[in-house]
Amino acid sequence: MSGVHEILEKLNNNVPAVVELPGINGNTIRCRALFVKKDSPCLDLVFPPQAWDAADLQIGADCTLAVEHSNMTVNLLARLDRVVNDRRLSLTARARVVPELMREYFRVAINTPIKAAYIARPDEPETNTWELAGTTLDLSGSGVLAFFSVLPPSRRDIQLTITVPEEDHAIACLADIVRSYKIRDNRFHIAFHFEDIAAKTRDMIMACCMHEQRRQRREQVHTT
Repeated sequence: MSGVHEILEKLNNNVPAVVELPGINGNTIRCRALFVKKDSPCLDLVFPPQAWDAADLQIGADCTLAVEHSNMTVNLLARLDRVVNDRRLSLTARARVVPELMREYFRVAINTPIKAAYIARPDEPETNTWELAGTTLDLSGSGVLAFFSVLPPSRRDIQLTITVPEEDHAIACLADIVRSYKIRDNRFHIAFHFEDIAAKTRDMIMACCMHEQRRQRREQVHTT
């Protein structure tokens, strides 16, 4: 727990956060909140009005919490302890979730719009600038597999723009093509590896993957 104490001490007070609240029947409730520091490892979250219903929350269950810190996001695993009032919850931080160590375990099948582009530099007179639109097939913290109707003309330094579900803005990063598959005419599966990606952007992808993984698990439970 000492690592958690050190992390909480460094975090600023009253900063934005996103939490996946544990709900009854295994569902989760994704909310934005304000992170409030208390005696470590305890913390509070303050929510907008009517963000959740206390009757829907599973007290004592774990949840994931993403707290803004400087130019990055710190992901924590926390236990939901109690409802303070209709806008405030108390939690206990248990561990830090490190995307760099966990990203290979969170490759999630997800379909969302993606754009791949290459901007030719002035010293590349024979190289054309191009942009393609496609759809992701799966996503992780280290890369993405996507479907395109044509093969991208370049393989390195490709600018990716991915629409992340439930986020206000699309994410952007630089990637290289590591594999390409021609399924049939006008159908290509392209695997990208993220080469230049901000820590905050990777954390956003990880949060999306974990949210989607939980949603898919809930659907599997409901259909069995």
